Amino acid sequence: MSRVTNAPELSIVATVYNSARIVEPLVSQISAVVANLGVSYEIILVDDGSSDDSAYVLEQQSGLDRRVKSIVLSRNFGQQIAMSAGIHHATGRFILIMDGDLQNPPEAIPDLYQKIQEGYEIVYATSPNKNNSIDSLTSWLFWRFLKAIMKVDIVESQLMMRIMSNRVAQYYREYPEKIRTVAAITHDIGMRQTTIPVQNRRRQTGKSNYSMRKRFNLALDVILDFSNQPLNIVFIVGVLTLILTGVAIPYYLYVYMTTSTVPGFTSLILFIMLFGSINLISIGILARYVANIYTEVKRRPLYIIRRTINIEQDV
Repeated sequence: MSRVTNAPELSIVATVYNSARIVEPLVSQISAVVANLGVSYEIILVDDGSSDDSAYVLEQQSGLDRRVKSIVLSRNFGQQIAMSAGIHHATGRFILIMDGDLQNPPEAIPDLYQKIQEGYEIVYATSPNKNNSIDSLTSWLFWRFLKAIMKVDIVESQLMMRIMSNRVAQYYREYPEKIRTVAAITHDIGMRQTTIPVQNRRRQTGKSNYSMRKRFNLALDVILDFSNQPLNIVFIVGVLTLILTGVAIPYYLYVYMTTSTVPGFTSLILFIMLFGSINLISIGILARYVANIYTEVKRRPLYIIRRTINIEQDV
C-alpha cells in the first residue's frame, strides 16, 4: 500500500456493526478527546456489513469532516478482519484501535498516546471489568487456560484497545492469514511493549453482537492461532488413556477368571462414555486445525470493500 505524504500523527480505527445509534457519539467523543492533544489525526470507521443504517450514518459523519474516513465492507467478515481492514488503510505515525461500541473509553486515548511517546512500539489497554459476572468468570477462565495450559505468554485481560507505531502496523499488514485475531498477530510481532490500566465501560445501550457461539469460536481461534499445544494435549491424553487401558485389562481379566459374578454394565458404560468423549474431542480439535488449513489454502481475499469515503490511497 502506498503511504500518503501528509500522513497524520494519529490514526484512530474502530469497527462498527449494527451500531447506527452509536456512530455519532463515537465520532464526537473521539474528536473532542483528540482535539485536546493538539495533533493531526484521522478517524477510520469500518462497517462490517451492518444490516441497519450504520453505513448511512458513517457516510453522513464522513461528509461533515474529511478526517472521518469510512470503509464499508461488502458483507460481515467478523470484527478481527474488519479491524485489519482499518489498520491496512491507516496512515498515521501511530495507530490506535478500539471497539466501536464505546465500551473502550475514548478518554483513554491521551494516556495511550502519551505512553507510546516513551519509546514503546505498542501499548495495550488492560481491564478486568466486564458487563456482568458471567463475562468476568469466562474471561478469567480463558486467560488462565491460555497462560497455564496453553503456555502462551500473553498480555492478560487485554482489550481490543491498543496503540501501535506505524512500524508495528506495517508488520501487521504483512500477515496474510485468513483465520486471524488481532491479539495473536500483535503478540507474534513482539517489539518493545507495555500496558496501561483502562476502566472499560459497561455497555450503555443495546446488547453485544458477540453471541456465546461467536465468543466460543473467537476463543478457539485465539487458542489455535497462538499455539499447537492442543495437539500436544491430545497426544498426552491418548498416552494416558493407553496406560489406563493397560491397567484395566489385567484387572478385568483377573475378575473374570476368579469370580463367577457377571460384570455389570456400569463400568462398561463409563468406559464407553469416557473414551468416546476423548475421541470426539480429539477429532474435533484435529478437524478445526484442518478446517483452518483449508481456509488458508483457498487464498481468497481477506475482505472485500463495497465503498470507501475520504480514503485516498490505494491498497
